[in-house]
Amino acid sequence: MLRRQMAGAVAAVVLLGLSAGCGSGGAEQPKGTGGGISVVAVTSTGEPTARPTPTPEPTPTPTPVQVCEANPDPASPKVLQVEEPLPNQQVRLPIRVRGWGANIGLRNQGVALAIVDAKQTVLQVLDVPPQPRTFRVAPAGLEITNDTRPFAADVVLTDVTQPTPFCLWVYQETTAEGQPKGVVQVQVIVLP
Repeated sequence: MLRRQMAGAVAAVVLLGLSAGCGSGGAEQPKGTGGGISVVAVTSTGEPTARPTPTPEPTPTPTPVQVCEANPDPASPKVLQVEEPLPNQQVRLPIRVRGWGANIGLRNQGVALAIVDAKQTVLQVLDVPPQPRTFRVAPAGLEITNDTRPFAADVVLTDVTQPTPFCLWVYQETTAEGQPKGVVQVQVIVLP
């Protein structure tokens, strides 16, 4: 008998809680709920108390910091192309950089590869020699000459402890003042 009375009391409390939480019953919604879901809690006195839960907001997608400033002298894709890494690609160390130049085999000149940080400080400049062209296929759009060659380098950076954006500059020559000419810029995010 006592069990039936307890079960009936529990059922009444649950029904009371459900009707208070589901039906509008002319009651106002608590301010600041924004039409979200309300959780109904039954207190020891048996009276339901509505607690608004926050409506989830979409998490904004982080935009990468723009490290590559305006290209001072863009290279034509007919002359110089970087195939790897792709722009804004997340890479691990060492950074594998590879591409093709229409005339980098002339006098074995190769390309220069500069690593630039967010403060526009040049951290490294590497001379990357051309590689043999035998059994390799140049990318579409590149002008094919007797001196067309691929290039590749693995770049090692130190003290990268968190995802950090860098700008890679690949070019063949500089002006008399030392400014790069015919530049391909690729921004990457280096992961530790």
